[in-house]
Amino acid sequence: MRRKNMAVLVVFGVLLGCFEVAWALDPIDQAQLLLEMGNVDQAIALLRSFVESEKDEERLGVAVEILDSLLSEKGETGEAIAVLQGYIARFPETPRSHLFRYWIAKHEEERGNFEKAFAILEELRDHLPQDDPFALRFQVLSDLAYHLEHRKKDYLRALEVYRELVDLSGDPEERLQAEMALGSCYEKAGKIEEALEIYKAVAEKAPGSFFERWARLRMVYLTEPKVGTKSKEELAHALAKALRGRDLAALRELVKRGDFWSGVNFSEFDVDDPEKALEYMAQYLPKSSQLVVSEDLKPRDDTWVLRVEGWGDPEYNILYLVLAEGRYGWEWKGLILSSTALEACEENAQGQDILR
Repeated sequence: MRRKNMAVLVVFGVLLGCFEVAWALDPIDQAQLLLEMGNVDQAIALLRSFVESEKDEERLGVAVEILDSLLSEKGETGEAIAVLQGYIARFPETPRSHLFRYWIAKHEEERGNFEKAFAILEELRDHLPQDDPFALRFQVLSDLAYHLEHRKKDYLRALEVYRELVDLSGDPEERLQAEMALGSCYEKAGKIEEALEIYKAVAEKAPGSFFERWARLRMVYLTEPKVGTKSKEELAHALAKALRGRDLAALRELVKRGDFWSGVNFSEFDVDDPEKALEYMAQYLPKSSQLVVSEDLKPRDDTWVLRVEGWGDPEYNILYLVLAEGRYGWEWKGLILSSTALEACEENAQGQDILR
C-alpha cells in the first residue's frame, strides 16, 4: 500500500513539475505548447493578452504573425486585420509593418474588398524603403499590375507597372514571367507589334524552355488568327454538337490557334500546342459511349467551362472544355481533366472548410 501511495506521489510530482515548467515558459512558447496540445482557442486568448501589453517590437511581431495565421485559419479575417493594424499603429515604420500592410491587402482581397486592397498596395509601392528585407516590392508590383490589368482593365497603367517589374526582376525566370505578362498586356492594349517584339525576345533568350514554347505559341496566335464565335453560348452549343456527333473535324475547326492550356484538377496547368489536345480527343472521344454534355456553362476564375460526363479516359471520366473571350471572339482555349473521385475529394475539402 505504501509503494502504491509513493508511486501516486511521484506521478503527481512529475505532472506538477510539467505545469510549473509550462507556466514558466515565455508566453509565445506557452502558446506553441497549447497549439501542440490542440488548444487553439486558449493559444489565441493567451497571445491576444500578450500583444496588448508587450513592448518589445520583435517579440510582438512574432506573436502577431502567429495570431494572424490562427485567426485566418478560423475564418476570422476581420479579427486578423485588427491584430495586424494594432502592431502597425505602435511600430509604423519597421520592415514588419510594411509586411503586415501587405498581409492586410491580401486579407481585403479575400473579403472581396478589391478597391481597399488596391489602395493599400499603391501606398505600399510609394513608401517601401530601399532596404526591403522581406522582398516585398516585386510581389506588391505584381499584385498591382494584376489589379490594373484584370480588375480595372486599365492596360496603359498596367504596362507601366509591368515595365517596372521587368526592370526589377533579378531572377531569370521571374523576369521571363514578367516579360510574358508585359506582352499580354500590350495585346490587350491593342499594341500588337510591341507584344510580338516582347515574345520574340523571350523566345530568343530562353531556348528550349517553357517560356520559349509559350512565347512562340502567342506569336502564332497573333499572326495566324482564327475567328472565334460571337458569344460563349454559341461556342458551347457548337462544341456540344461536335462532341455528341463524335465529330473531330468540327472540334478542329473550333479549337483556338496558338497556346492551349490543359491540366488536371488540383494541379498546375501547362501550355501546349492545340494539336496535343486534338490528339487526346481523337484517342478517347470514340471510346466515350455514355457521353453526357451539359451546355449550362459554369464560371471558373475568368473563364467558363463546359462539363462533359461519361468521358472515355479510364483515369478521367469527367472533362471540362475551357472557354474564354479572346482577341478574335469567344474561343475554346483549354481542357481540364477530372473524375468522380477527384470531385468527391474537392467536395469533402469544401465541406471541411465550412465545418471549420
